[in-house]
Amino acid sequence: MSIVPYTTSSGTNSSPAQRGWIALMAPAVELAKAVSNTEFVPKSLRGNPAAITAAILYGDEVGLGPMQSLARIAVIDGKPTLAAEAQRALILAAGHDIWIEEASTTRVTVAGKRRDSDQTSRFTWTMDDAKRANLAGRPAWRAYPRQMLLARASAELARALFADAIGGLAATEELDEPTAAAANPEGSAAVAEPPTSRRRRRTTSATISSPATEQPKPEPPPGPPLPGEPEPEAVAEPPPEPEPAGISEPQRKKLMAIYRQRGFDDRDQRLAFATFIVQRPITSSNDLTMDEASRLIDVLEKQGPPLPDEEPSQGELPEDF
Repeated sequence: MSIVPYTTSSGTNSSPAQRGWIALMAPAVELAKAVSNTEFVPKSLRGNPAAITAAILYGDEVGLGPMQSLARIAVIDGKPTLAAEAQRALILAAGHDIWIEEASTTRVTVAGKRRDSDQTSRFTWTMDDAKRANLAGRPAWRAYPRQMLLARASAELARALFADAIGGLAATEELDEPTAAAANPEGSAAVAEPPTSRRRRRTTSATISSPATEQPKPEPPPGPPLPGEPEPEAVAEPPPEPEPAGISEPQRKKLMAIYRQRGFDDRDQRLAFATFIVQRPITSSNDLTMDEASRLIDVLEKQGPPLPDEEPSQGELPEDF
């Protein structure tokens, strides 16, 4: 089974914004179910047809085939990303030029120019840059410094010059980093202190009583104010940000009605489409906010032929995804 790109009446491929996502959804879900539990699917997506379908849709949007999409697209913190190697491949496939001018374990320079321009742009990443970003001490950077520098340099060039070719997707290597700093301010790896030896040097009483070696005592917490002293001012904590409003019941009913009108009879199709549009994993309609539900309704109303004015009345609508 293969996914056939949607074509216009003239026989030419339409732009991603004009494609028939409704027509593409059913074969994408079918493929996702077929490969869901195979080793060709990354472990993070395995057994999740909705997420697999969303990855296939993202890949189709930038010009990747279904299986390449599964291999090259990763979701990190709810955001789809594209491997830097795949970004470079898409840039070349679009007819642009991108090449490596310098590559070592301490410095990588990547250059490129658009096919309709003679202007060349260059981006360089060095280990000094990695140290300033607290990246240099991480395992991947210690083991593969040249490859990591290449990924960063080419991703920066891709965003600046070829955003259309990569569909605006960030490089996986840019986001697939722990947020906590794994290196000290100088950028070298933080080395854990060795365990204390069982043999300890005998400490003399003179050393214990010496003022030079005494540790400063922690200051006691402040007590209540003395009579006549003003009460300490309480520091007001900022109020927590309000949670976004969840999907309303009228929105849910309208959404399910439009899903039925568009032929989304399969729950995995509905989940995959919602995940694709809101750009984060959706496992139920209860996961949607009011704004996200409105966006879904707008997209479904604009895709495909005009919808009838009346909501379908044949049978009961599903209550949830």
